[in-house]
Amino acid sequence: MSIWLGSLIAFVYGTIVGSFLNVCIYRLPNDQSVVTPPSHCPRCNTKLKGLDLVPLFSFLLLGRKCRYCRTPISWRYFTVELITGLLFAATFARYGFSIDFFAYVLFVSALIIAFAVDMDLFIIPDQVSIAGVIIGVGRDIAHLIAGDNWLVRVPIPFAGYHLPIPQSVAGIIVCGGIFYLIAYVSFYVFRPKDEEELKDYEGAMGGGDVKLAAATGAVLGVVPALASFLIAVLLGTVFGVALIVAKSLAEKKGMPWRTEIPFGPYMVTGSLAVILLHPQLQNIWAAWMRLVTLG
Repeated sequence: MSIWLGSLIAFVYGTIVGSFLNVCIYRLPNDQSVVTPPSHCPRCNTKLKGLDLVPLFSFLLLGRKCRYCRTPISWRYFTVELITGLLFAATFARYGFSIDFFAYVLFVSALIIAFAVDMDLFIIPDQVSIAGVIIGVGRDIAHLIAGDNWLVRVPIPFAGYHLPIPQSVAGIIVCGGIFYLIAYVSFYVFRPKDEEELKDYEGAMGGGDVKLAAATGAVLGVVPALASFLIAVLLGTVFGVALIVAKSLAEKKGMPWRTEIPFGPYMVTGSLAVILLHPQLQNIWAAWMRLVTLG
């Protein structure tokens, strides 16, 4: 199969998956089943038919309105389907028909849910992180069955022995542990002194970020996951400064401006960058190190 044909097929499947992800994005935060009831208009509760559910095309042909009650449909539905299709196609172009392709498109799907829900509600559903851990462990098992050398050897202090463990387990322990430590320390460092503010204080980093970090480590492995976290921090810093400046300018004009953006979307972006651009990122990093060290 040519890379172009494979990418096209992956895109089509991605848009179909994206349609399902829209259901998950809407229902998971509300603790609703993603299976029942069938897809329906949230306004008039009319069960949607096949022609209403064709990814991308139904949205455009219906003029982004419900066929039955004419309620406008959010552009998010179209955007999620399109982005999912594009990411599936890009993942196939990068990995081909392989174990990694199937693992990564599943994880990409979970990341899209995390991004959308965290942007809207500042939470990351536990189902996303649980899915990530399962995907990571399943990927390890598939590689081991295929005969790949897929274990990492962890040195045991003072024993002169290296313990072989699956990459997913190492990623869960290291990445989840680092974020748990950051969350624990920052909770007390940034704890408000005012009693009223303390009542609503939940910490500088949410538990969802810690769980997503563990899931990212499970799927990507320790070193790539840490690279994705570095990208997330850099993006968060750049966009954080930009938002502060934008808020300042908006306030001068009397315009409201939101500056609160959760860290989850940055983590998702960092993970996607590593999944799709890992070799190129290594080359960029090597070039940067040669520049700063004058090597």
